[in-house]
Amino acid sequence: MSFHIRLMREKDLPAVHAVQALAYVAEMVEPLDLLKARLQTSPETAWVAENKDGIGAYLVAYPSQRGKISALGSDFDLSYVPNALYIHDVAVAPRMAGQGVAVALVQQAVSCALAKHLQYGCLVSVQNSLSFWEKLGFLEDRELSPEQSSLLSTYTGAAYYCSKKLFTSD
Repeated sequence: MSFHIRLMREKDLPAVHAVQALAYVAEMVEPLDLLKARLQTSPETAWVAENKDGIGAYLVAYPSQRGKISALGSDFDLSYVPNALYIHDVAVAPRMAGQGVAVALVQQAVSCALAKHLQYGCLVSVQNSLSFWEKLGFLEDRELSPEQSSLLSTYTGAAYYCSKKLFTSD
């Protein structure tokens, strides 16, 4: 593997923001101070992938509830009784594309979710990424309240709420 994954640190945020700007349409690039607030809210669920050229990808997530969507541009609202890890953002710079970085970051997040005994992984798929998520077992989840469904419109273009059952709690 030509990259390694580690927990995100505050000093990584300018590089993370630069990756976000390369990976997303301009309307979905979020402010640096929001990225900082999110990292402070859930530092144990944010990772970067780096290689000899520095940070080239990242994933940020937080403990949540299945069926609860984060609006674009909002801070993380941690659930006191979470049953899901909400993957808010995965971005890969073009220089690291095609190396399995996104899959490795998602695997890191799923491992974290399992260690926290969270039953689901959840996310909003944007920018024509639905097939990527489906290959990883995340499927469109239409079991949303009208209020939660309306939050999908905060994203630019088509947005799909997806979830994946990580284990069955019995």
